[in-house]
Formats: sequence, structure tokens, C-alpha cells
Amino acid sequence: MLRTVLKPKMAAAIVARTWPHTSTVSSIHASRRRVSDQRTNRHNNIEEDDDVGIDPPVSLYARVATTVFIGGGIYYLYTEHGSTIARYLPWPAKQSSDTHPTAVKGQSSAKSKLRAKLAPKSEMSHQEQVNWAWTHPGLYVVGSNEYGLVDPMHPGLGVGLRAAVPGLEGKLLRGAAFAKTHAAAVDVDGNLYQWGAGFSADSGPHMPQCTLRDSGITAMTASRDYVVLLDRKSRIRLVRGDNSQGAEQASPTLEFEPRLGWRENVVTVSVGEDHIAATTSSGHVYTCALGPSGNDRGQLGHGPTTTVQPFAFKRIKSERPFSSAVCGGRHMLLLTADGDVWGCGANDF
Repeated sequence: MLRTVLKPKMAAAIVARTWPHTSTVSSIHASRRRVSDQRTNRHNNIEEDDDVGIDPPVSLYARVATTVFIGGGIYYLYTEHGSTIARYLPWPAKQSSDTHPTAVKGQSSAKSKLRAKLAPKSEMSHQEQVNWAWTHPGLYVVGSNEYGLVDPMHPGLGVGLRAAVPGLEGKLLRGAAFAKTHAAAVDVDGNLYQWGAGFSADSGPHMPQCTLRDSGITAMTASRDYVVLLDRKSRIRLVRGDNSQGAEQASPTLEFEPRLGWRENVVTVSVGEDHIAATTSSGHVYTCALGPSGNDRGQLGHGPTTTVQPFAFKRIKSERPFSSAVCGGRHMLLLTADGDVWGCGANDF
């Protein structure tokens, strides 16, 4: 049997001739090693640059966020503390070129006096004001005294008055209600006080008069001719706004149709000129007319042609529960539990 024996040099020459691409593969591997070395050198150079204090580039998002943050801080300081900061600025406020300095000074002085008269700034702290209110209870009113609602001892005098209603000093009040010509307040003992030109017979100087005593009164409001009272038993009663019934006025209780359900209570009461709306804990709304014109514009929610009996509550027919009802002069707005608002009555405005 014949055997061929090749020397190493001859074997290498044969391999080179048989696979000519072997040298090409070796050159490719060498190129890859050079690229890898270049990347390593570049990374080392970046680290050296960081060491000497060169910061990397900042992204656009970081610049926008920084600008918004700084701008928001400046806007907050300007809106909340602008007047305080302006007092410490080294330059005066700019004046309009078409306004005389003397006129500007006179206008600012007049405005300052008006603000001081209508809303003076108290020198007491909030806690001191609370303590003062507890030691000086009463009813403090601001507004027109045309009908003696601010100061019944001097009716018809003054606009924008600030006064404590005489006769109610030292009384802890549970609530107060104001109509156009008469007003009422109830204290913690259930004493109802009434005053105003519409209540007083001679429209002259007078003192608030106690017209009813009932410790169960929880809320009150006033219409054009009546004071509406709500007690703990969800009863709604009426007291006339004038003094035609004498010192102790009668307070008839209004009936509900249909009657309130078991554990159903009246939550809120609102009045217009001649109508009332009562919202219950079950989501029902009852409305009542306080006279012949109580539903002349359909403000009760039963339709303008529906005949209603005055001084009796009737429930509005609806499959959707209501959360509140508010009366205007001759209209009413109802808020459903879903957040929708319904309206009925006059659409004059």
C-alpha cells in the first residue's frame, strides 16, 4: 500500500492554493481589532474630558423643564407677593404719560379712603378676631339702609353702612335672612327676631322684635312676603314678613303631597318671590306657591298650565333623583344626581 508523506512546507503551500480566501479572513479580523481599539481609545478620551470639567450636552427637554419651573416661580411670587415686593424696589411705580401726577395721586387717595371705609384691614390676627367674635356676639351687616335692614333705628339713611343690628347685641345667632324690605334672625334658643321697614307698621325707627319661640328651628330663609322656617322634624312653616298678626305670629305648617317617606327628611329649602322649593334626602323636590302668582311662569316645575293649590307642597314628577334645587325670582334650577341642570320658569334674562 502506497502512502504519501508531505513535508510541513509543502502542506502549507497546498492549503494556500486550495483555500485562497484564508488570507482575506485574516485581514478582516485585523480590521475589526483596529476598530475596537479605536472605540476603546475614544471612550477613554471622553472619560478624561469629564475629569477636566467638560459637561455632557443638555437635552432639549431639560432646558424646557427648567424654563417652565423658573417662570412658574416668578409668576407665583408676582401674583401672591407682588405688592409686598414692590415696596422694596428702588424705583417708583410708573405713571401714565397722559395722566397728570396730581390727578393720579387724588384718584389713588380717594380709592384708598373708599377701601378703608368699606373694607378696613384689621390689625388683629385671625385668632384675635375669632376670640373677639366670641366675646362680642351679634349680627353685623354691610349694605344699604334704605329699608332699615342695617340700622333699624335710622331707616333710610346711609349706603354701604357697617353696623351691628341694635337689639341683637350679645346674642348667639343660628342664622339670618334678608328680603328687600324685611329681615329676620333666629338665635340658638329658637327665638325669631324680625325688623325692617316692611315689618314695622310705621316704617320709622324700631328695634328687632321677637315674634316666635321654637328651639327646633334649624334653617330659615325669606321671600318677598314671608319668612320660611325649617325645624328638626322636617316641618316647613311660614311667618309673615309684616307685623299684621301681632307680637306672637302664627306659623302654619305646610303639607306635603304625597307625604314624606319613612326616614325621608328635608335637606335644603330655597325661596323665590312667591314660591318655595324643598329638596329631600331621597332625591325628591317639592315645590309650593305662596300666592296666586306662584306658578304664573311655570316656576314650580309642573308646567305653566297646571293648576296648583297655594301653600301646599307638591312633588315634581321625575324618574331621576335631584341633589338640590335653587329658586330665583320667578324661575327655578334643579341639579340632578348625575350632574345635569334643569330649569323652569321665566327666561327674561
